[in-house]
Amino acid sequence: MQKLTFVVAMLFSYGAYADDLSDANRLLEAQSYTQALSLYNKLASAGNAEAQFHLGEMYLYGEGVTSDVSAAREWFQKSSTGGNKQADAALDLIRQRAARRADIDFYARDYKGADISLSKFNCVEPVVPEMSQTKRQIMAVQEGLDAWSACYNGFVKNLNASLPPGKNIPPDIERLMNEQEFTQAKALMEKAYTVVSAEANQKATQTEAKRAAWQARTEAYVLAESAKKAVDTAAFDSDGRRPSSKMPAERRPPVVVATPGGSR
Repeated sequence: MQKLTFVVAMLFSYGAYADDLSDANRLLEAQSYTQALSLYNKLASAGNAEAQFHLGEMYLYGEGVTSDVSAAREWFQKSSTGGNKQADAALDLIRQRAARRADIDFYARDYKGADISLSKFNCVEPVVPEMSQTKRQIMAVQEGLDAWSACYNGFVKNLNASLPPGKNIPPDIERLMNEQEFTQAKALMEKAYTVVSAEANQKATQTEAKRAAWQARTEAYVLAESAKKAVDTAAFDSDGRRPSSKMPAERRPPVVVATPGGSR
């Protein structure tokens, strides 16, 4: 009778632990970390390998507790000793995180957007004078503006391809990040993208202002020279003499300049 009572007690105890583990798993899924931590501690201390594994996860990722890699490693080791293969993978993850710590910190703490900045594209700033007087001068300025515009548009395309923030984190690094690190990285990248975009927009605005001023002055000069030629031609026709000044043929083409956005 005593043996039967002991067996029944053991079965009851096992059932209670199973219920606690089920409850703890459900609480962890619901992110009720404080309650889950209490149950996992109870079960892990009693030697439950699954509870030890989940407790290790909570310490590793800072869920309901301060992140503590040493504590996480200790619980994973106990769970692994108990035969939990997930714990073996977790121990390997800890080793990989340690090996790639500098890469993780780069995105989670130090990222400034150098990989998507306008300076990365080495766009040659166009030389834009106050005014051009000859066809050759106009074409040289135009070519410089076209080249800068194409380079700038490449920067814009690359920036757009990097969105949303976090997309550019290499998969092998993202896989090693915990939730807090990934959230920090995305926030840092969004801030960097905003700064990079503002700086590039300012540069584009300045370049467009120079282009517009140059075009206006150059067009005014061309029109003035054309009017002067018309007067000289009229004088030649009236008295049969060759005009004293004549606009060189190379000054006559219309001015067509590309804006930084690529429009004409």
